[in-house]
Amino acid sequence: MPDEAMAEPSRARRVRTARVLMMAGSLFAVTAAFVLLADNADERSDEAVRADLVAMIRENAPRERLEAEIAAALDRDAPEQAEEYFEVGDLVGVPLDPSLRSRWAEETSGWRAMSRTARRAAAGVATGEGEDAVGIAAALASDLTVVGDVRDLAVQASRMIRGEAVDELTLGLSMAGVALTAGTVATAGGALPAKTGVSLAKLARKTGRLSVAFQAELGRVVARSMDLPAFRHSVRDIPWYRLDDLVAVARRHATRVDVSETRALLASFGAISQATSPTRTLAVLRYMDDAKDVQKAERAAKLLGKPVSGAFRLTGKKVLATVGRVGALSGMALGALLTLAGGVLSFMVGALMALATLWRLGKVARWTVRNAFRPLRWPARGA
Repeated sequence: MPDEAMAEPSRARRVRTARVLMMAGSLFAVTAAFVLLADNADERSDEAVRADLVAMIRENAPRERLEAEIAAALDRDAPEQAEEYFEVGDLVGVPLDPSLRSRWAEETSGWRAMSRTARRAAAGVATGEGEDAVGIAAALASDLTVVGDVRDLAVQASRMIRGEAVDELTLGLSMAGVALTAGTVATAGGALPAKTGVSLAKLARKTGRLSVAFQAELGRVVARSMDLPAFRHSVRDIPWYRLDDLVAVARRHATRVDVSETRALLASFGAISQATSPTRTLAVLRYMDDAKDVQKAERAAKLLGKPVSGAFRLTGKKVLATVGRVGALSGMALGALLTLAGGVLSFMVGALMALATLWRLGKVARWTVRNAFRPLRWPARGA
């Protein structure tokens, strides 16, 4: 009996050890599933995504539609948009009417092109806005040299002091522009994509090219980065007409804030611009609703290049959906891996329960046998 009594705790310890090992194995299976997912979350190549984009565009932009859009763009004196549609046609391999190309060539050369360029460039410098590549380039040039940021800071800060309505998004972007201008110099151009993104965001905001949803999200990001309440407090005692003092305070404030969150978001704007052009970036931004859309658009721009703006004009958010299909496949992979991990876990738990049941049955069987033969041993013990 003493030996059997000592054996019981030993068996119990073995069962507990088995339980621990089985649970550890289950946790390992679940962890391995997530590791596999992380390693293969984006298993489709850029080539595959690009092929899907081209197929989607070809389906939604047949020859008839492309030619109609080109003619309409030329009719409204927008040859730059007509060029985008020509590039889409080249991208998907659709032959277009040669007479449209001849008409476009006439609109983009000679006196017509010169007068259009002068008119739009003047408007871009004067207002900080732009209609075409030249006007937008002029507007961006003023921002990239901090002139535009200072101009917008002075306007919004003076409104703030006078108690008038303030465009906090423009104000915050202007302060971010001042901070990033200094960062661009300090890092030998490292902050330039984000600085370009700030300028593009301001221009898109002024010209109505940002959706309401994206303006709200961008406004929240900028407000957190720029600490606008602190800025409002710092300028409250400055006369509204002392623009030089307002700008000086704004510069000091901008050097103290953390622009990393704003930089991370707006650097994607700069990346899209590098893959296409500032003008085409503005055409793309109107389709963004949140930061995830911006990331998808950035990838599409890098895969398609300049035709991406025409693709957005023709197919809208279908470009984002096609790029996002990679995420959907990853979600399917996640479901499969979780199902596998759940199956392994269920098996382990079931095996553990079965082992526990067998152990209890074994105890019952041993107790039954001992008690069944115990009366036969009593006489021998009394002898």
